[in-house]
Amino acid sequence: MNKHNDLPPAPGGSALDGIVRAVGAAYARIELDQRAFLDSAAASGKALVCPAGCGACCRPFVPDILPAEATYAATWLLAKKPELARRVAAWTAAEGPIAPPCPFQEETAEGESCSIYPARFLICRLFAMSGVSDKEGRPSFRLCAHMPVAGFPPPGMDRPQLVGEELARAFGAEPPIMSAYAAEILAIDPSEAGERRSVVEALPAALARVSLALSLAEEARDRPYFGHDEPDEPKKQAAT
Repeated sequence: MNKHNDLPPAPGGSALDGIVRAVGAAYARIELDQRAFLDSAAASGKALVCPAGCGACCRPFVPDILPAEATYAATWLLAKKPELARRVAAWTAAEGPIAPPCPFQEETAEGESCSIYPARFLICRLFAMSGVSDKEGRPSFRLCAHMPVAGFPPPGMDRPQLVGEELARAFGAEPPIMSAYAAEILAIDPSEAGERRSVVEALPAALARVSLALSLAEEARDRPYFGHDEPDEPKKQAAT
């Protein structure tokens, strides 16, 4: 099953259903495009693989996210990690984890990992595995400073910015371009397209909206989402 479809049911044709499907489809396309780039790089003798247990990209910041991303992550949390969803819903501007590292970074026996990895945000998906367009519109890519790759300076040393044909020669293909996917996510909900907020602020509000929508959906009535933890009262027999 496509993991992006393995989410709680929403009212068919509703705004929630449309957002979740659209974001899931965009994330799936990112994975396909990244896989094509990574396969090409590996075939060129330059395998791009994050070091095991490395969380270097999660330490410096708390991500800002778009409303559509928050809706998708909230839906995933409610379905997959309800206890974590409850903790996130209790975050406030004054008490939430507003300082780095990312609040979803966690320590494991293998190192650092993301506690919401399947629902991680756009910036998290694209970091180190995507490029940007330079002023002339050419694809540009700089290797992550922590990633060991044959033919490049070792981790910790400055890596060159590869552009255009030089980039294609090095890796055999161009990487996905970050701005293209950002524009796609922005277009999912044009009414809130410019409302980028910290995950600490955006997710609690999204959880409240999504849990309410799911609790009102007939197909979600037996699921223990927020505001719907108590069993339904027996339906009264219709008067004859």
